[in-house]
Amino acid sequence: MTPPTQAELDTLPVKDRQELYDTRRQRPWQHLTSLGVLFGVLFTAGGLVYTAKTWETGQETLRTTQQQQITDRYTRAVEQIGADKSVEVRIGGLYALGRITRDSSADATTVEEIMVAYILEHDGKTGATRTFTPSEDVPSWKPGADVRTAVRVLGTIPRAGWGTPILFTADFVSADWRGVNLRDAYLSYANLSRARLNVADLASADLSHTVLTRVNLFGARLSDANLIGANLTEAELIHAYLADAVLTDAYLADAVLTGAVLTGANLTGADLNGAKLTGADLRGAVLTGADLTEAHLNGADLRNAKGMSPEQIRKVAITDSTTKF
Repeated sequence: MTPPTQAELDTLPVKDRQELYDTRRQRPWQHLTSLGVLFGVLFTAGGLVYTAKTWETGQETLRTTQQQQITDRYTRAVEQIGADKSVEVRIGGLYALGRITRDSSADATTVEEIMVAYILEHDGKTGATRTFTPSEDVPSWKPGADVRTAVRVLGTIPRAGWGTPILFTADFVSADWRGVNLRDAYLSYANLSRARLNVADLASADLSHTVLTRVNLFGARLSDANLIGANLTEAELIHAYLADAVLTDAYLADAVLTGAVLTGANLTGADLNGAKLTGADLRGAVLTGADLTEAHLNGADLRNAKGMSPEQIRKVAITDSTTKF
């Protein structure tokens, strides 16, 4: 655009010439203002980039610090469970290892392996002191408080399907765990044959595929326990509390469950051949595919039981007028 000549300017009114003059004076400042805004934007952008880089560096430093802290905690905990430490110190170390798995899922598998090894090194095969009782053909023994802690901590470690620790060789035959707290304990595949678990708390415990033949679970609490495939042949479960327990494919042949509470329990495919369920509470229990041949159901409450009709039950089990359907 061509600037106006002096002659053209002279023809303009004084007011218009003054406005034009003011506009020409302000133009350089407008350029400077635009440059200032541009520099401000660039400065802000640079600050944001710097902040992002600083945050990333800080996060990396934090992760490194946290990992180092976990490593230090792990080392101290492992040292605490050494054979030369007192029971109290070992228990503290076992709980410390359990806490590490909640803070670092990446270490869960390693801690599982340590727990399994610890349990196997302190089970009944390692020279435990056994006490002979005239009424028993196998002497009993009392596992240490540290072993009880280990099986409980093992049960709380987060795990995903495959890689689940198996205590297949764990020997707790005739173990004396009367009245102990084994809530959430992990004893899957272990051998607890003839163990004394009278009035023990095994709520939510994992006892899947565990050998529990002739075990004494009188008055024990097993609500929500996982007993899938467990062998409870000839087990004593008088007045045991098994509400909502999972007993799918469990073996309960000739087991004594007099007065036991099995409300909502899942007994799908369970073997209850000859089991004594006199006065047992089976309301809402799932009996699909269960074998109730010669099972004693006198006085048992089977109202709302699922999977078998009253006629099917009467056909194979022993019932009377006190059996409730």
